[in-house]
Amino acid sequence: MNLMNKLFLLFTGILLSASFSNAQHNIPLKITLSTSKDFRFKEVEKEVFEVTTGSGNATIRFAPLKTAPSDAIAVLSFEYFCASGMEYMVVTVNDDYARIEENMIRMPVAEGWSTFSVDVSDKLKQLKNPTDYLSLLIIPNAAKPTTLRIRNPHLRPYTEKEQEQSRLKAEHEEREKRMNNDLNIYLRRDYPCEVSEVKVHADKVVVKGNRKGLPGDLYLCEVAMFGDLTELDFLTIEKISAVKEFSIEFDRFVDTKDGRYDRLYSRWVMAQKSQKGYLICSRGHYADEVEALYDLPHEVVRSKKGIGGFGKNGFEADVDDLQATSVTVNIWLGFMSLSSSENAIPFDYNGKTYYANRKTIEGFDNTLRFTASKDIIVSAIILIPPAHSFADAKTGALFEHPDFNPAGIYSMPNMTTLESLNLYAAAIDFLASRYSRPDKQYGRIHHWIAHNEVDAGWVWTNAGVKTPLRFMDIYMKSMRLLYYTARKYNPHSEVLISLTHYWQERHNDYCYPSAQLLELLLNYTEAEGDFKWGVAHHPYPQSLFEPKAWLDEQATFDYNTPLVTFKNLEVLNAWIKQPRAQYKGKEKRTLYLSEQNPNSKDYSGEALEEQAVGMAYALKKMKACSGIDAYQMHGWFDQRAEGGLRIGIRRFRDDETDPGGRKPAWFVFQAFGTDKEEEAFEFAKPIIGIDNWDQIIYKSPIKMP
Repeated sequence: MNLMNKLFLLFTGILLSASFSNAQHNIPLKITLSTSKDFRFKEVEKEVFEVTTGSGNATIRFAPLKTAPSDAIAVLSFEYFCASGMEYMVVTVNDDYARIEENMIRMPVAEGWSTFSVDVSDKLKQLKNPTDYLSLLIIPNAAKPTTLRIRNPHLRPYTEKEQEQSRLKAEHEEREKRMNNDLNIYLRRDYPCEVSEVKVHADKVVVKGNRKGLPGDLYLCEVAMFGDLTELDFLTIEKISAVKEFSIEFDRFVDTKDGRYDRLYSRWVMAQKSQKGYLICSRGHYADEVEALYDLPHEVVRSKKGIGGFGKNGFEADVDDLQATSVTVNIWLGFMSLSSSENAIPFDYNGKTYYANRKTIEGFDNTLRFTASKDIIVSAIILIPPAHSFADAKTGALFEHPDFNPAGIYSMPNMTTLESLNLYAAAIDFLASRYSRPDKQYGRIHHWIAHNEVDAGWVWTNAGVKTPLRFMDIYMKSMRLLYYTARKYNPHSEVLISLTHYWQERHNDYCYPSAQLLELLLNYTEAEGDFKWGVAHHPYPQSLFEPKAWLDEQATFDYNTPLVTFKNLEVLNAWIKQPRAQYKGKEKRTLYLSEQNPNSKDYSGEALEEQAVGMAYALKKMKACSGIDAYQMHGWFDQRAEGGLRIGIRRFRDDETDPGGRKPAWFVFQAFGTDKEEEAFEFAKPIIGIDNWDQIIYKSPIKMP
């Protein structure tokens, strides 16, 4: 046998040995057929199975394993064919759906047989009994039927790449724990020194501080917004003179290897050197004042009536008919792109050219010119779609938070790199400059709502699994970026935190109580410098379907109430008026009820009357709370995509009998604040069970912590 033949046989033997080894490690899974009214499941060919989703969840179950898998087994893998892809899918054990939100996965479109793999190492540890089994829970996309074919399901070890990904995941989780601990220590510790004031001018930043007698060498360190203070991510380090008080001037902009950075967003902290590195000896401090380009008048709401989710749609006469003086407008940042197109508006930010979708921006212009013509106060709700929703894939990838979980509808903005931070800042700078012009050529945005319902951030502002402290540390950066960018142009702009009706309770295990986030917000601003932030609260009834909020059992008149609904708005009123919550201890912060309405269960006379009563009740409760500045009612119209709710004061715009028709609640809202209010609200008293409106008001003091 010649050498070549020997080498060939040796190589073939190695391949056969490797294949035999891999086959030994792979564990085939048997699919157990099942069906229900919500999905169809069948074997279309030998060992090829097809499931078609319906309005409910579909489940693919695998038979229990005959023997326990080895420690090396970690991955569920199968081949699949799915022309539309699956929005959400979860691997479960014994159909246990607890905490499934953390494990949501997306299945990409596959127009031919493709391989799908998912790490199930944690699930395999839960298979403790011979009857235990794995299953795939498929959550359909808005009840749209979807067909999936699956074959060759099996368990296998990690590939080298997957093993590395698992290692990185473990490192990330460990880093999260460390950062949470470090943040907790940072906010609680007393420091001997102080950065006392930061002023941002057009071309410079002036930082003042006090070493308060601390001896030795001290350094003023700059923490860029894309860095982390507790990780000692310093952009610049400047030695401080020996005098007690100091004032150091920096250029406003600094060029780095990754691009130009605006020190408008920096945090400044004092530190000492040690053998182990730098030791922080003050709290970080953000800008206190920002020099604005324009000297604009301070515009405020003229009444408590407003409209949520406003846009020009043929019904905008409601602004006058309802005497609304404020609105919210949804602003999706999906209009941004890094690449040019025919339908794009190019603009420069920090020496780089970005592009805004012309059609989208002209839609905003159309709405905001109208509101400006009516002197309407506008709060823009800033929303970041996930990466796959952007027309430009690279732009979406830069916007999406690196820990974003596909369970989220919207993402927290990515502010972890200069490139992503500048992209986010560029988008807001484009909007703030366009909608702050003294001539109101394109309209006006007055306030900026930082994303949507962040206590339910897992759904509406997703940044992955985070502790409340870590979540707020990230969210605070976004609030400050919005605030400082807007203040470059308008000296009266404010930024608002958006919250659901959960107060001491939370939406699910991945969300947070609103009261806890507000407490953290106060802690952060007390530690790192206050700014004009306010609250955009959504005090829906306990059940969004039930308009009779006066029956809410989980809305109590104390700080420990599980929920804040229309029934106990006095709790929210007491919170915003407490001395600790005031801006710099002197000024009440803005408090809007920016999304809420009672529901009409259908369009029957009884349901419409109940909604109207619920509206009268909510408005009377709000009127008695002097700390609440406005009620931007949502919805303006009933909407098909709201899970069966009909919370608008107008019918569905495609309603068969009365498209967009005014419901009785519309007339209640119209009468509120006018000389017709008492007469128009009279019908509601016997239904609520009162003789006069004073009976629904809680008058005892509500103690804050």
